[in-house]
Amino acid sequence: MIWWAKRAVLLILAALVVPAVPARAMDPQSCRPVRFGAVNWTDVTATTAVVSRLLEGLGYAPSTRIMAVPDIYMALEGREIDAFLGNWMPTMEADLQPYVEDGSVEVIEAPNLIGAKYTLAVPTYLFEAGLQTFSDIARFREALAGKIYGLEAGNDGNRLIRTMIEGDAFGLRGFELVETSEQGML
Repeated sequence: MIWWAKRAVLLILAALVVPAVPARAMDPQSCRPVRFGAVNWTDVTATTAVVSRLLEGLGYAPSTRIMAVPDIYMALEGREIDAFLGNWMPTMEADLQPYVEDGSVEVIEAPNLIGAKYTLAVPTYLFEAGLQTFSDIARFREALAGKIYGLEAGNDGNRLIRTMIEGDAFGLRGFELVETSEQGML
């Protein structure tokens, strides 16, 4: 397991186990269901599954709905779900901000991946051939078939890529953004 994933799991365990015994005795039956929203990304799936398993052991009844990021924030606002464990800041800020401003969604300010990067990636053979920065992408148009693979439709990262293409940042005008999944992108 990657070091940051181990650290995240340990932090989650500590946060849940320490108050677990007294909290369980005080929770009314209406608090037993815990509804998670999740995107179909490996890290969020794993984190949500671990927390769900821990909650089950404490007598809760967790459930998970897979949705796109904007839909998750709308579901939080509408109280259709209770929590989302995959908030990537600052990239999701544009989607999240209206809900924070109107008070319908609260962000718990405890980042668990300090220094993590949310960026584009390339296969090793292209990296070794010189595709190492955003400014290198245009030179590799042919090798990339003029395509940049993003995540699922509605994802904030896709919006950032689309903005770069439309604004011709790094000479990307004419590239096609292909909305796919984490698995398809990788």
